[in-house]
Amino acid sequence: MKLNIFTSTRLDGIFTKEKKYYPNLTKEEIDKLYDNKVKRLLKKNNIEIKNYYVMNNKNNKIGKKTITNNNKNSKDYIYTLKEDSINTPIIVETNDDPVIVGYAKDENDKTTVAVGLGTIENINNDLIRNMTEALMLETNAATFEMTFYIGPCPSKEKYIIDRNTELNEKIFKKSIEEINNDIHLDIRYTIFNQLYLEIVDPNNIYFDSTDTVEADKYYSKIGNKVGKHATCIVFTKEE
Repeated sequence: MKLNIFTSTRLDGIFTKEKKYYPNLTKEEIDKLYDNKVKRLLKKNNIEIKNYYVMNNKNNKIGKKTITNNNKNSKDYIYTLKEDSINTPIIVETNDDPVIVGYAKDENDKTTVAVGLGTIENINNDLIRNMTEALMLETNAATFEMTFYIGPCPSKEKYIIDRNTELNEKIFKKSIEEINNDIHLDIRYTIFNQLYLEIVDPNNIYFDSTDTVEADKYYSKIGNKVGKHATCIVFTKEE
């Protein structure tokens, strides 16, 4: 099986059902429009689907949901996906928060993926440690056998947070810096450091270096580019 990870651009449209983006549409019209955009994005990448599962910033419940062809969306902050769930994508809506994808093989050489959205709230609540534990539970792989991909997000220079933002000191203390009275967060370093502490091999940690604030192709709340793009994670058959 082949694991595909790709991200939409602003040309693909806004990937959220939030009413504020469609003030003149009914819920049914918004649902249909969203469904068409998802299917168009997948088809653009030569993938035909019947069903898909959505993750966004409402996925903040500490827990894990294993995706199958027939279950429903949940609020758990980790989704796991096994390679036998072919053409069953996870669609992660975001603008600045990085999508985190970890994967590992079991003793039968079958891959399982764990997906989370790297919001400050989720990382505060041990998202990364729980992602490695979810993969260990599903595959029995050691953490140094796991691979992690981290999607586009703001650079430290652009990621300015409110100084009253609640941060878990153990997790964030080495990745915040005050510059010209602004509090800057290095979210990439935060994630890397947490994975390193979980004994994930640094050579198996891959960051998309794109800055969502500066890159025209992505939406960004910080960069005042209103909307959300989507990262898709899906297994397909090898061609």
